[in-house]
Amino acid sequence: MMILILVSAGCAELPPGGESGWSGILSPSDSQETPGGEEPDPGYLTPVTPYPTATSSMASPTFSMPPEVAPTPDMYVIIYNRTAQFVQTTEAFAFDLTAPPLLIDFTVEPKMITREVQAKSDYTDRKHKTYKQTFPSEDAWFKVTVWDRVSGTVVAENGFGKLYSADTHKQVYVGRSGDYQIELSGNDVKVHVLMRAGGV
Repeated sequence: MMILILVSAGCAELPPGGESGWSGILSPSDSQETPGGEEPDPGYLTPVTPYPTATSSMASPTFSMPPEVAPTPDMYVIIYNRTAQFVQTTEAFAFDLTAPPLLIDFTVEPKMITREVQAKSDYTDRKHKTYKQTFPSEDAWFKVTVWDRVSGTVVAENGFGKLYSADTHKQVYVGRSGDYQIELSGNDVKVHVLMRAGGV
């Protein structure tokens, strides 16, 4: 055992000169230096003058706001714009539509009713408790009707409640010219009505 340890220790000796360096063995031709201690130039690169270094510091980025876009003007003429309460109310207006279309937009805010309801709890105690429920009044409704004043027939209509859906924002559209009567009627509602025409 001692012999093996000594033999292996002998293999770990430093190369002559006592300096450790890069691992690996250089061939005699690789280790030869040119006179003056410089490596030979293989000739692939051509020396040139370097670009001048900029002395000024890099400019900080500037931020600019995007250009403001002008809002698109409404191509229609507003002939009615009002919010009103309707309690068993009917209003009527005559309008001679010479430049169709006629657009009547309305947004309904129905009267809300709050009631207390007795119900059994679904939790473990199963006791009867009082709950508050809020919902639109059953008497809330609104309707827009456009009549042809010459023939007396209904040209267009739409509404909220009763025979109509509970959507709170709707529109009535009339696409042909004529002499019309516009009726707004309703109950237990606050309504914003906007009427526009192609021209007056």
